[in-house]
Amino acid sequence: MKLIFSCFLIISTLSFGQDSIQKFVKLKEVTVMPKRKIVKPLSLYDEEVAQVYSIKGFDQLVIFDNDLSEEVWSTKNVNCVDLTLKTDVKDTFLQVKWNKDQDGCDWVGMGYGWDMWTGKDMAAVRDTLAIQLLVRSTTKPFTNIPWAFGFEDYSGNQAWLGYNKSFLLAKEIGTDWTKVEIPMSLFPFEENDFDLFNVKQLIVQLFSEGTIEINSIQLVPFSRKLKEEISVSPSKTTIKIDGESSDWKTSEFIKIIGGHQMALHYTSDVLYIGVHVNDSSALKNVNKGADLWKGDAVEIAFATNTEADEKRNYYLLSDQHIGINCGAETYAWDFKRNTALNSLNYKLKREENGYFIELALPVKEFYSTSLMNGTTLGFELAIDLGSEANVRKQQDRWNSASAEGFHLSPSKWGRIRLN
Repeated sequence: MKLIFSCFLIISTLSFGQDSIQKFVKLKEVTVMPKRKIVKPLSLYDEEVAQVYSIKGFDQLVIFDNDLSEEVWSTKNVNCVDLTLKTDVKDTFLQVKWNKDQDGCDWVGMGYGWDMWTGKDMAAVRDTLAIQLLVRSTTKPFTNIPWAFGFEDYSGNQAWLGYNKSFLLAKEIGTDWTKVEIPMSLFPFEENDFDLFNVKQLIVQLFSEGTIEINSIQLVPFSRKLKEEISVSPSKTTIKIDGESSDWKTSEFIKIIGGHQMALHYTSDVLYIGVHVNDSSALKNVNKGADLWKGDAVEIAFATNTEADEKRNYYLLSDQHIGINCGAETYAWDFKRNTALNSLNYKLKREENGYFIELALPVKEFYSTSLMNGTTLGFELAIDLGSEANVRKQQDRWNSASAEGFHLSPSKWGRIRLN
């Protein structure tokens, strides 16, 4: 039989691009699917998880395995989301078809209360597991899944994380089964007072519209690097800030997305940054003040507190965000204080394929601290590329290449290690 009930969900802050969303939403009706037993041969991926009986003693690893039982629910209106169990020659799978962009579909989603809704103790494994979805497209390939993933505990607390392309373990999601892995360590459990000793369910909120097929949802060991990292050496000589790259060794520059290159040095008081910007239509920016990001510009976000939680999605007093307008009339801007940085020492010069910019960040002037050997700090570099029409056409980022929002959330920054 079908069980239909009403309930409330409190949705924590979700970040998508430049926007953050916080809502109290009511699920008018959800449908709990009746138990249907499906006998099917184990796939390669099932065998991989079956061989791992437990991870640090945690053995509730299978969240969904093609059985629409009492553990699975969804928004009741099938015009908003329709879950259908299907079978082809090789596989049994779940087809998810949804459309939030219509009347009556205020909240669209589904949930999985796996292991018969028992409370799951995941405290010891939250940093070593990832949610792995095995998915495929029904039509043309794509890379973005407009979903958000949330865990709920038995106190009703929730921790949410939006999808980004870095979770995809292939170039794209096509008609072959493709793995998507979402590290549990990225979920903001602490700031939502989440009880990891008593996890109730996984909830998925669906945005926009589309169709996707799911072969399985499992918890798997996770060991991939989550953040970009660069080792920074102390400066042996004073770097002259003149827009010339002659003070920097070619071997010191690392390549980042978009064909740009970045290098860093430091003293106890100053972080030196040099960037070769790859831009065929360079130095186009007539914007003023905090709007500098709409044209050619360089933005830098950095932490000065070595003890700060890397997963925080809000700025501390010790977190900084500055930008340099790289148009005909350059200027530096402090986004946090919403004021010009007239004393910042920087220079830029046109190059054959763009321009070179170097600057000296006086760390102590932003926050009372020193740069010390052996410490690690959060850091992000963003290159804003303007167009002939003096509007931004794209932004290239060092660490968060596939996820916007570094200006809101330090969790999207990479790391610099001071050697």
